[in-house]
Amino acid sequence: MAFLYKITRDGRDFFAAPDTLPPFFVGRRVPYKDNIGLYNIFGGSKLEKLDFKAADFTGQFGFWAEFIEPTALCEGRNFLTLNTYDRAAFTFGFGQFAAHVPDGDFVEYLRSLLSLPDAGDYFPHLVLSGGHICSINGAGQKVPLEDSNSTNGLMKYLNPTLDEVEDAEVIAAARLIHFTSQSKDARAVQVDQMVKTFKSFMKRAEQRIPLDGRPAEQCCLIADVLHQGRGGKMTWPLIAEAMASAHPFDELLAIGSSEWDGRRKTLKKALAANANFQAKHWNSARHDFA
Repeated sequence: MAFLYKITRDGRDFFAAPDTLPPFFVGRRVPYKDNIGLYNIFGGSKLEKLDFKAADFTGQFGFWAEFIEPTALCEGRNFLTLNTYDRAAFTFGFGQFAAHVPDGDFVEYLRSLLSLPDAGDYFPHLVLSGGHICSINGAGQKVPLEDSNSTNGLMKYLNPTLDEVEDAEVIAAARLIHFTSQSKDARAVQVDQMVKTFKSFMKRAEQRIPLDGRPAEQCCLIADVLHQGRGGKMTWPLIAEAMASAHPFDELLAIGSSEWDGRRKTLKKALAANANFQAKHWNSARHDFA
């Protein structure tokens, strides 16, 4: 049976109540440049604390669960992280998957989420058809929302405009938050997508630079640079230069402007706290760590 959500508002804060259940916090209305959207990770946030912890998923994903953790720490760590105020229109999860990229991490994540048996309880008007996300209109017809060239339909479905916070935006966020909060399988889908994304980063790196035998801590820094995009158009030359230097770890950590110094401190602390990042090395023959 599909949940129905009632939206309530307290000042700038939005809440949603599924059926007769108590309301939960969705997000706060915030300005960003010329846009208005929702955000839910800030000091004093009423968001449920549902953090990703690698130890909860190593049985399923092995060292890869640990490999994504430093970046997860930088991104807020909470499975329920949301923002809807920038050009991505809708960003969700501890890896902050963004909806604006065709066949990107958010799209792949939502496709997998809709494949779960109970997805219809949370998203009764979304289905998969031909491997793509579709909405069901009033006539019961499937309307494609994304393909390999565009996610414009999906972005509009999740967040109609960046001019104001709309009901559809709050409801879409509430559905994802509620599903993720209630379902261990939904959280595993999020972890699985983050692992897939980081594996794809390693595949791309192998095609650009010699990686065989490199310690996991260096590989993690490469993946984090690619995930955040802080290297800009010079990403690969900067990575190649760092890897060829006498101090590759320090040089990789330094990529990007000084505004990311807080992120650098978080990464360095997380990598130092887990000995596996020094003990494990990339094995090009296996395309995995050993």
